[in-house]
Amino acid sequence: MYDRFGERMEIGIFGLSTDDEVKLLKKRIEQKGVKATVIDFHDFPANVHMHFDEQKILLEGKNLLHMHAFYIRQLGYFWPVPQIELTKEQWEQYYGKYNNLLTNERENLSFKHSMIRMLDNEKLVVNPYDSFVFHRMKPYQFYLFQKHGLRIASFVSGSATSIVKKYPVSSMVYKPLAGGAEVVMAQDFLKTAGGSLEKRAVLFQEQVKGDDIRVYALENGIIGSAKLLHGPQVDSRVEQLGVEVITVPLEVKETALKAMELLGMKFSGIDFIRLQDGSYTLLECNPSPMFFGFEKMSKIPVSKKLIEYLMKNGGS
Repeated sequence: MYDRFGERMEIGIFGLSTDDEVKLLKKRIEQKGVKATVIDFHDFPANVHMHFDEQKILLEGKNLLHMHAFYIRQLGYFWPVPQIELTKEQWEQYYGKYNNLLTNERENLSFKHSMIRMLDNEKLVVNPYDSFVFHRMKPYQFYLFQKHGLRIASFVSGSATSIVKKYPVSSMVYKPLAGGAEVVMAQDFLKTAGGSLEKRAVLFQEQVKGDDIRVYALENGIIGSAKLLHGPQVDSRVEQLGVEVITVPLEVKETALKAMELLGMKFSGIDFIRLQDGSYTLLECNPSPMFFGFEKMSKIPVSKKLIEYLMKNGGS
């Protein structure tokens, strides 16, 4: 596949080369006769050589600005927290290395985020940097949805110790503000959090009972939707049993597209709860949704539609 200037198209994928979504996208891209380049930050900067200036972004000598479009699966975030208890003597020996680790990761993140912002100014990036960070700003997502009239479950975020005194947490769920952890009942979270409660902010949301519905969409329309079949846990990701393909009502499709628009997303997996009366409550938009398993079970061509979008809208 070639662009309008006769150059072979090339699409970049930011993510781990071992990630199922990355491997599927690479396969789909190459099936279209388009070149696919995986930009894996796992070994950056030690073994992945990359730098940029005001005119170019070089990866192992390849200028990314000569490519046509990009998909951000993940940029990589490292949490340098000791996983074992240390004695005072061990900590004193480790302290310097730990500080260096924090400093290095802070600098690496600055480089990656600055580079993505630069790339976003020059090329098609899905999702754009400003919308990608919404994954780590769930309370702000909810605020925007509510402000623009989209039906969501009520929420509160802040100091855990003050919230439990003023809100009915027995009927609420705990959600990690920045993602990456399991959604559980608020009371269960409070039992296990222990002494860390006084030092952290939390996000609690009204529990809405019903069917978990996932809608995949691009800014130009809905790709497909399904009911997620799962175990008894609050979080549908914990024990995924399958999917049941459904067609959501027109107003739900419109809500999904409106939510994406509010967050500046071009592609998303949008989560809803379908209540017993058939109405829907919006949960959140995911800027880098997992679709490998969903596509395999549902046969909905999420990756195919995403690649078609990147190819059609990618510039030269």
